[in-house]
Amino acid sequence: MRISNETKVILNLDVLALSVFISVCMSFFISDQFIYYSCLSEQGIDYWLVNKSDVTDGLQAAQKKAAFIQSLKNFLGIGTGIFSTLIIGYLSDNYGRQLTLGIIILGEALRILALSIIVFFSFSPWSLIVSELLEGSIGGGLLSISAQLFACIADLTQKSPNEIVVISNENMDPVIQTKKLVKKRWLLFTLLDGVITCGMAFANALTGFMIQHYRFYITMLTCIALLIPSVITLFLVPETSVKTIQVEQTEDIENSSSELCITTPAVHNETSKHQESSSNYSVHVQSENSCMNKLQIISKLPRTHIVIIIIIFMFSISGVTDTQYLFLYLMSGPFMWDAQVVGLFTGLRDVCCTFVSVLCVSMMVKFRKDQPTNHVEVASISNRTNTTLFSRLKSVDQILLIMLVFFGFIIFSIYQIIMGIACTFTVPTANILVYFATIPRFVKGFQISILRTIISKWTEVSKQGMVMSVIAVMERLGLLISLVALPVIYAATVSTFKGSVFFVCASFTILEALIVL
Repeated sequence: MRISNETKVILNLDVLALSVFISVCMSFFISDQFIYYSCLSEQGIDYWLVNKSDVTDGLQAAQKKAAFIQSLKNFLGIGTGIFSTLIIGYLSDNYGRQLTLGIIILGEALRILALSIIVFFSFSPWSLIVSELLEGSIGGGLLSISAQLFACIADLTQKSPNEIVVISNENMDPVIQTKKLVKKRWLLFTLLDGVITCGMAFANALTGFMIQHYRFYITMLTCIALLIPSVITLFLVPETSVKTIQVEQTEDIENSSSELCITTPAVHNETSKHQESSSNYSVHVQSENSCMNKLQIISKLPRTHIVIIIIIFMFSISGVTDTQYLFLYLMSGPFMWDAQVVGLFTGLRDVCCTFVSVLCVSMMVKFRKDQPTNHVEVASISNRTNTTLFSRLKSVDQILLIMLVFFGFIIFSIYQIIMGIACTFTVPTANILVYFATIPRFVKGFQISILRTIISKWTEVSKQGMVMSVIAVMERLGLLISLVALPVIYAATVSTFKGSVFFVCASFTILEALIVL
């Protein structure tokens, strides 16, 4: 069976995402454990036997220091990445996705190289700041590459990659032209999220196992080797960025004054073929290459776009990741887990979360009822000034999506509350609560996919890259707060009530649910 060019591009993007996220997430896990290993060694505690010892004071001191190092390291790395993420968004829209993906992968490779030197020579954990600065200043890190991968998917789902679509005022039908593509985009966004999450889950499980059995050196070499496929795949991914072309008919065609808008992706290198098929037209390319135009795109975003971006920003603080303090939480009393158990637990819960998310989205895409007369038109939406999401949603299925986001946030807050109270019990009750809490966490995967799909649908073709980069910047700001503030909260409460950090996150998640309404 012949595989279409679009499918090949999507598969290559998935392979690239899988390789990058596995390798980089392995480096994150190694970095976290190396910090904790160094802090325990300073207290005279054996990292490899800490779960079998009865130390308390030294363990709490090591956890406090590890949390503070994590906080500062994350602040400098993500803080510098905010600016490079905006630059990457500009380069993506003007010079193509392939170039920006290459820049980001280069930054990740340099970060992993710096980390390997620090681990191999047992330098101070404070020196890990250098590796984070390299990642942040060159490309912006994983959020930047996520934004560019989602922009590639948005490019591919603007229209069929095997044809040029000519749209005029007479034949433009938003229902016919966009309904199937929006569903397809939503599904592909969720599948890509699933691939990324599975890669991260596999990385956590593999790294925890390898550190416990083969120590840091072999694990670090494996991390480096797993980045190589992404470099190879980068050269196999064609350019997917979309160009907007203004076309005029020539004299030998009736209504020569009429103008058509052709949207042509550069997925296939068939420029000459396109030019031959349109030889009766004179083509004028619209240029939007100035940085000022891109900044105007941000300033002119509709209010409902801003509401969605705020929700994504807040969820980036409270729910996107908890590994920056979770591994310390589970490696302390009463749990006393080791690196292998922590890695296996986080890996399995993320895989289950991804499976449930992809299954739910696939079923909804398949069984959603079409609303042909109530579909919201992209062209008219951008001029509205309604401030609530429900005032913008004119069909039952769209309102259903927002309700799913609302209940998803509520259920996810239950997970955070259970995790917070688990430390007040003794083993095995504490462990049982941690395992049970993973059930409500299964809803984590699809809220952001739904919101990202909605905002992508309401965004013009030529602005997809910049809007996705704006979302990436807000996610990075949220993660900056999360990765800096939450470890500090954990360090401040580790000797009193270490579960406080989960209750702080739960309050944020409940607030996000209220904003959705």
